[in-house]
Amino acid sequence: MLTDILLTVPVALLFLAVALRCLWGFGLAPGCCEAPGGCVPARPRVIKVFCAALALRLFLLLIMFLCSMLSGGEGGLESFPGKFSRWDAGHYINLIEKGYSGYQEDGRHLFLVFYPLYVWAARLVRLIIPNTVMAGLMVSLLSYAGGCCYVYKIAAKLLGPNAAKSALLLLSLYPHSFFFGLVMTEGLFLLTTSAACYYALERRWLLYGLWGALAALTRMTGVLVIVMAAVELLSALRPLERPLGVSLKRALPGFLKKLPALLMPLLGSLAYLLLNWRVDGDPFAFRVHQGHWHQGGKWISGVLKYLWSYFWDNKADANGYAIWLPELVIFAASFGVLLLAVRKKNFPPSLLAYAFCYLVANYSLSWLLSAGRYMSCCFPLFLFAGGLLEGRESLREGICLGGAALTGVYLYAYLTGAQVM
Repeated sequence: MLTDILLTVPVALLFLAVALRCLWGFGLAPGCCEAPGGCVPARPRVIKVFCAALALRLFLLLIMFLCSMLSGGEGGLESFPGKFSRWDAGHYINLIEKGYSGYQEDGRHLFLVFYPLYVWAARLVRLIIPNTVMAGLMVSLLSYAGGCCYVYKIAAKLLGPNAAKSALLLLSLYPHSFFFGLVMTEGLFLLTTSAACYYALERRWLLYGLWGALAALTRMTGVLVIVMAAVELLSALRPLERPLGVSLKRALPGFLKKLPALLMPLLGSLAYLLLNWRVDGDPFAFRVHQGHWHQGGKWISGVLKYLWSYFWDNKADANGYAIWLPELVIFAASFGVLLLAVRKKNFPPSLLAYAFCYLVANYSLSWLLSAGRYMSCCFPLFLFAGGLLEGRESLREGICLGGAALTGVYLYAYLTGAQVM
């Protein structure tokens, strides 16, 4: 009980700090959360970002090939395509080839727990590229490059071009960033969430709603973009500005007018429920199938306790360093970045709220095996880190070098069968 309290209190205090920043943005403390200046990146610069991001992913594919060939063991060149079907990637490949109705295990549609947008996009590309792995890689690579463009546009507008470059470097050299270039949803999720957040910051609500619906159709946590958009909308309307009654009267019509667009991401969730109903006759069939994967909700203090327990029990074998220790370190690093970022007035409260909710949502799972992969898509954390490191060039270079080295270590571990998932 005492351990639960000790683990919950810091999270609760961070929540209060983020909530206070949001209230300031709503007009409780006028003038303290003005939108930062930044710059609007030119189109040629964004195109360079796209090409550089794509080139990096292609370079990592080459590294994967060389590592696979040099590691020896099974099959040589013929075994290389099999490296793309490890862990969840194998399920996505089967879903692309067989569809949700055709891919079953023991007569059950257990794979409805995998959200469908990535599968559908890859099936469309497969009409042009008749190879499942290549089609999936194409979706991942192009989505990642597009997502980097949106992350850069957000960071450059809020913090300037130098911090934007730092944010992209930190994102690209994050130790689990190699998942962006595999047959996985990370690249597509980065694209859809960053685009939704960008258009919410621009207050172009229809485009936000469309991208938000796609995000919610890519992964369950995609619906969290509603949190970001709601905070941004309220920051624009400033309903707590004095005098309160006059401000609320002025803000309410504007909020109600934007409410349909604000809730558009729920259309993606609705489409997913319809898929469950069509395939399994129950819109909430995924909740039943989650039991097969030992997945459900769990209070965050309980999750942190079992992560530590599993690491301690496995500190002498590979799983301790492939799964449990990285998940603990990533939580601590994410918490630290958020704690430092919440004190900076030039970070929008909407992105702070989104990053906090994303962190808590991903660390509230009863069987968390892929936190490193999930957190690779929490782009606001990399944006905050880029801003915090501005003017600290030596520290930034050290972190980037460390990230690059760990990326190589975990990529090699993934290729050789370690439980990096």
